[in-house]
Amino acid sequence: MLTRAEIQRFPKAELHCHLDGSIKPHTLRKIARRQGKLVDASILEVTDAMVSSKDVQNLNDYLKTFDFVVQFLQTAPALEMAAYDVMEQAHADGVRYIEIRFAPSLSTKQGLTVAETIESVAKGIAKAEHDFKMFGNILVCGMRTDDEQAVRQLFQQSMSEKIVGMDLAGPEADGFVNTYQDALKLVVDNQDVQLTLHAGECGCPQNVQAAVEAGSKRIGHGIAIKGDEKVEKLLRDRDICIEGCPTSNVQTKAIANLADYPFQRWMQQGQQLCINTDNRTVSDTNLTEEYYQMAKYNGMTKDQLRQCNENAIRHSFADESVKDKILKEIFEFEITN
Repeated sequence: MLTRAEIQRFPKAELHCHLDGSIKPHTLRKIARRQGKLVDASILEVTDAMVSSKDVQNLNDYLKTFDFVVQFLQTAPALEMAAYDVMEQAHADGVRYIEIRFAPSLSTKQGLTVAETIESVAKGIAKAEHDFKMFGNILVCGMRTDDEQAVRQLFQQSMSEKIVGMDLAGPEADGFVNTYQDALKLVVDNQDVQLTLHAGECGCPQNVQAAVEAGSKRIGHGIAIKGDEKVEKLLRDRDICIEGCPTSNVQTKAIANLADYPFQRWMQQGQQLCINTDNRTVSDTNLTEEYYQMAKYNGMTKDQLRQCNENAIRHSFADESVKDKILKEIFEFEITN
């Protein structure tokens, strides 16, 4: 079986990583203290507030953890520091390319504009790219707790060279794609950004089908289509990548345990699957650990590790030059086990 060390050394790509769910507790406490907050809080107290409780019963419970974090991400320095931190973690994890997603609307509560939030995150990523010789991009999330007009306005304000894609995140209701169809069309019609959508994260396989038909190039989570041969075939036929997040799916009770994750089913079907952390801190995980769990509980082979990361890069929203560089690293890396 593949070891953690072997997986860590392998050049990996991650497509589904939330900024606010992935900041290290030490970094968040440093950010807060610079704002005169959490001055007396221990690192254990901060960690407890950031990591998902074992009592979580569903996605909505899981999402409550983020309320604690975003209150400190209301300034440009905080967002820049947070983005750099997540990139640094990814580098230590053996990640060569990562797409970090965040919701600008959650960081505009104290005066920042949408453009300023994006600029701040971009600065943190750019600094980390220089320091760690890796690659990062930004995905902007509209929140499904906002109405369609607000999401459409957010997407319009977010169109810039620093953004490679858009997403909808937050609580998932049946039929949400139809609710936001005008905002999604704005993205699909734009040649400079691409669309990925959280869909089928907590039931509702029909949301996955609707997301694909609306023009989404990738599906975040998609666990609800497990065993739904019609929708699984649709994704294969349309060459749609599933951004799998196994640990997160266990925590939200979408699946019973990691052995229940349909890794081998989807790989053997030829689904375009890649594995991701979703939220490094909230889910207390990293990408090496996610792949290790697939090896431990689902029999992932070294060829499948390579295939998943090839899938991730091919379906990433990176420039072709970056894709070519990372694919070369993936193909040439020898896994010795």
